[in-house]
Parts: sequence; C-alpha cells; structure tokens
Amino acid sequence: MRIAIALSLVTLATTAAAADDSVTAEAVRPKTIGIDGGVAMPTGDWGDAAGFGFGALARLEIPFRPKLTLSARAGYIYHTSQETEGGLGGSGDSSTSEIPFFAGARYAFSQQPTSEIYGAAELGLVMYRVSLDFNGESMSESDTNLGMTLGAGYRTGKLDIRAGLLFPDVGEVGDAMALMATVGYDLTAL
Repeated sequence: MRIAIALSLVTLATTAAAADDSVTAEAVRPKTIGIDGGVAMPTGDWGDAAGFGFGALARLEIPFRPKLTLSARAGYIYHTSQETEGGLGGSGDSSTSEIPFFAGARYAFSQQPTSEIYGAAELGLVMYRVSLDFNGESMSESDTNLGMTLGAGYRTGKLDIRAGLLFPDVGEVGDAMALMATVGYDLTAL
C-alpha cells in the first residue's frame, strides 16, 4: 500500500513538474528582431493628397506573457506622387512620407507550437512630410503627430503577415487613415 501511494506521489509530482516546464517554456519564448515590408493605401481626404505607399519597418518583440508580446517598430513609408489641380488653373504633384516610431502589444487569440493568429495595437510618434511642386514652385512641410495602428495577423515560423489600419495623426482620425498590410520576417532571436 505504501509503495502504491509513493508511486502515485512520484507520478503526480512528475506530471506537475512536466506541466510547469511546458508553461515555463511557452512563457520564455525568445525576444526577436525582424523586418516588415509594407504597403499602405490612404483613404478619405488623405487619399486625395497622397498616393499608394510602400516602405519597411524594423521590429523588436519581447514576450511578456504566454499570449502577450510587447513590440516596437520604426521605419519609413513613402507615398507615390499624386497629381493636384489648382483653383486658378495649372497642376502640380504632391508626395508624402512618414517615419513612424511605434510601441505596442500583440495578443494571440489562437496559438499553436509553430503558428498563431493575433490582434495588435501600436501607439507612437509619426514624423510626416509633404512636398508640393506647383507651377514651377516647390514647398515642403513637416510635422510630428501622435499616430497609431490597429490590426490582426498570422504568424507561422519566422513569417508574420499583418493587415490593419494606419492612423498617422490620431487627432485627424476621420481624415487621415490608410489600409496597411505588412509581411515580416524574424531575422534573429535574442
């Protein structure tokens, strides 16, 4: 009887230790550095002034909890020139670009050993630049605003595919928004 109880206790302890190791291993995913290539399609009033955008962002991810990862992204997005019409006749070209610096979080709704479906939100500063060439005259203006992204994505192995919304100026959410998609790759684990 004592042997049966002792074996039961050893089995229970071994099972508990194995379960604890799996939680610990899942919680201690490596920190990663990656790069995301992306495209952005401005909508609304911003879409009238800015063309199709493309760029790249560097990414740092730090696991915080088994399903929660903290992230930071910074990069450059360039928008193709958009032809503008002047009120007094004539035409010109405008081009825009952004340099975003975002910090955020990613939450895994569905997590498998090699893949996950997640939601993500980021907030940070966006340095925004507009250049206008009109009737031989050139001018440009820069501004820094509070911006954010909201999106969802799918990760498998080192590949990360995300789609969402980019708001380069939170104060102008209704006028400045873009549909954004990125494809990322984890370069290294720390």
